[in-house]
Amino acid sequence: MAGDPFTVQIIRNYLISTAQEMVDATVRTAYSPTFAEGHDFSCAIFDAEGRMVIQSRGIGVHLGSLVGAMAGIRARYQDFQEGDVVMTNNPYLATHHPDCVVCRPMFCRGRHVGFAVNIGHWTDIGGMAPGGCAGTATHVVQEGLIIPVCKLYVGGKLVPEIRDFILENVRLPEDDWGDLQSQIAATVAADTRIRALMDRYGIDAVLDGMAETIRHSRTRFLAQMTAIPNGRYMARDFIEDDGVTDRRYEIVVTVDKRDDRFTVDFTGTSEQAPTPINGTINTTRAAVYAALLALVDPRVPANAGVFELIEVIAPPGTITNAVHPAPVFGSTFEISKRVPETIIRAFADAVPDRVPAGSFCSGNNLAARFVEPISGNESLWYNFYEGGQGATAAHDGNNALYFWAGTALNQPIEVWEHKYPLLVERYALIPDSGGAGTHRGGLGTVHELRLLWDHYLSGIADRHRIPPWGLAGGQPGKPNRWCLRRDGHEEELQKVFDLPSPSKFYNVRLRAGDVLVIYTGGGGGYGPAAVRSPAAIERDLREGYTTARTGSRRT
Repeated sequence: MAGDPFTVQIIRNYLISTAQEMVDATVRTAYSPTFAEGHDFSCAIFDAEGRMVIQSRGIGVHLGSLVGAMAGIRARYQDFQEGDVVMTNNPYLATHHPDCVVCRPMFCRGRHVGFAVNIGHWTDIGGMAPGGCAGTATHVVQEGLIIPVCKLYVGGKLVPEIRDFILENVRLPEDDWGDLQSQIAATVAADTRIRALMDRYGIDAVLDGMAETIRHSRTRFLAQMTAIPNGRYMARDFIEDDGVTDRRYEIVVTVDKRDDRFTVDFTGTSEQAPTPINGTINTTRAAVYAALLALVDPRVPANAGVFELIEVIAPPGTITNAVHPAPVFGSTFEISKRVPETIIRAFADAVPDRVPAGSFCSGNNLAARFVEPISGNESLWYNFYEGGQGATAAHDGNNALYFWAGTALNQPIEVWEHKYPLLVERYALIPDSGGAGTHRGGLGTVHELRLLWDHYLSGIADRHRIPPWGLAGGQPGKPNRWCLRRDGHEEELQKVFDLPSPSKFYNVRLRAGDVLVIYTGGGGGYGPAAVRSPAAIERDLREGYTTARTGSRRT
């Protein structure tokens, strides 16, 4: 390693701040609430060999998916020039259709030094359902436009035919183009900063700093792995239905932990489903990385140094490695959340101080189209919803957070009421939604949306039938639930429309004046409720978190 340790640390910190600058550039220039408010995107820097060097704080499922996407990009193109911008949303290379990858090769004084990458969720990507949430799609082509690996810009010049082809096949071309430009802006910010760093310290010193950043993560992860006993660990969980039948799909995971490696094997997992509950190998790999980073040390910078210590085995044709033409739109909503929780659960007995109880564990993704009554213009909204996290051996679960393996944010009421034809009549925590325990599960939320125009609603979610599990004697949390209030009467959507599934459906018509009520689940409790401290019980009652002196009452 060239350079002194002091300089190496400066370069490493500069790379971290560059990833954050990419995030800031995206937020400042984004067009849709999904990007600007929900932060449903991630940024990363790769070296010229395609190894991830640093990733911003972002969506956990983007970890492994960017690795797969970069491999696909480098397989498609061997030569790059300054000003190129490559993109793709191929769900079998990355995650699912709306997650569009934008990649800029970076150059300094004519030398290719790496890649700046942004992956983000476009509000619409075409397909049979607005926002893509067709819970009953049966073929990948129904889920949206698939953009192959291609150059949107060549040597700094836009290829208009590619732009036009994409924008002609989505419902919100202005939103999508605006968000795409924000992704490109993030890569420009990285390119500018890396060039400035190399001008100061030299190209070779910075490239050595990138390599050292990878080695640093590997060394630190290996050291922290010693806290996890060697051995074989197993757990299983279920996707509760496929949207067409009541069939459950089992996720089976076996983790072999050795001194220098984790091997995560999904042999025995159910075969791929005919509907979008499947995950690709990249989604599953990303979920594995997120789980093991959380278990071992979440402060380790995620990059190739960690990924090289983790082997993932997922038989093709299963819900953790679905193959064409399996629909995979729900991969980032469900598989990418259920897989890490199942892995973490496998270690509950071995390292109980590191393992939380179950969470609401679903994207609870909903999308709806609507038509302006006078102009006849069609538009749509899309959202994902936060819920309760599982309690731990030391603390109550967090309230109202998006899934723990990501850092997406809830979207402000004011933005929604300004942009969409609805009124938010209520947005609150749900008392008693967390499971009782020595430490209480986190609380879910309720959103009550009064629709001002007719809407056509589609959704993909899970944990509407099977509640989040408790640990060490803790009670389960409440499951997710979607309801409709019409003429003063509230009932579950499944019953109102006689749907096969409470959480996976397509194009259900809601009328102007209806109130869509979205209940998200609470986290599971940890430990027996009977020994919860009196002070904690009093605090819960005072804050309105619970209505029962045991700490959380199941109703």
